[in-house]
Amino acid sequence: MASPQQLLGMLADGQLHSGSELAGRLGITRSAVWKHIGQLEALEIEVEAQVGKGYRLKQPLELLDSAQLSAELSAAAKAVCGLPELLWSSPSTSSELLARAAPRPGEAHVCLAEYQSAGRGRRGRQWFAPAGYGICMSLAWQFVSSPENLSCLGLAAGVGVLRAVRRAGVSSAQLKWPNDVVLAGSKLAGILIDVQGEAGGPLHVVVGVGVNYRVSEAARAAISADGGLRPAALCDFGGPVAGRNATAIYLIEELLSVLQKFTSMGFHGLVDDWKSADYLAGRSLNIVTDSGNLTGVARGISADGRLRVEIDGRIELLATGDVRVRPVAPGGGE
Repeated sequence: MASPQQLLGMLADGQLHSGSELAGRLGITRSAVWKHIGQLEALEIEVEAQVGKGYRLKQPLELLDSAQLSAELSAAAKAVCGLPELLWSSPSTSSELLARAAPRPGEAHVCLAEYQSAGRGRRGRQWFAPAGYGICMSLAWQFVSSPENLSCLGLAAGVGVLRAVRRAGVSSAQLKWPNDVVLAGSKLAGILIDVQGEAGGPLHVVVGVGVNYRVSEAARAAISADGGLRPAALCDFGGPVAGRNATAIYLIEELLSVLQKFTSMGFHGLVDDWKSADYLAGRSLNIVTDSGNLTGVARGISADGRLRVEIDGRIELLATGDVRVRPVAPGGGE
């Protein structure tokens, strides 16, 4: 049976396709094509309709492809996670994995979706990504016992995501405490960690990652309205970047690498990489806490992953989840 997913595959080249051509290829009526177009628009995909001529996407899309992911993922990664699961639509890839049993120690489960209807960000925000525009992925892992500095797991995952987007071609990407990858201060990717289990272990951990490959104007407006950090996308970068499938592969491989290192060494083996990419270091900050607003200068992170902020000549340590941080722009604005 024809589906909006099949229709999107036909439109992905960005070329103009007539309603009769699409109907014939799908084996449905032109009225059914029109209904499928409406379903794609409900997934925030920008479809242009030209009267008497047909339909096309506002810009071409590279859809995720199970065969390509399987063929190009490294043998070492496949030995750990098997074949990634690819969904057309999901409320949340992290919720999908949290509802299942944890993988065996040393193994991982990976789930990707073209579209998330209820993707989650930090502090309860929604992750906005039209189908085909972002990379929405989660990776499940098990710790037999609670690792040292478990609170730093989000920072460790950030190192993995940073390595992946740099492999994809965005060499100037940086890390913004506590859980963002940024490009020129705008949000390129976000990370959300979910942990289930007893304090001592075993722990079922799911690392959720959202990467902006492209950003639609509708998504930019929605993010601004939600109070989120101004978005950036891989395709905003001035040079050539890898495709969505290649970038997804880099994310899987690099996240597996940092999870393996974190399991054996904690954050010690990754802290230098994090510090070398610290976007906030040395910047003046406005800090919003539950108890009030503070201003200070970022002085890196502590060994246990807390943000070091110089306030009135003294160093304060701020824990992940306690604050929202924005660099102070020239002139005092954010």
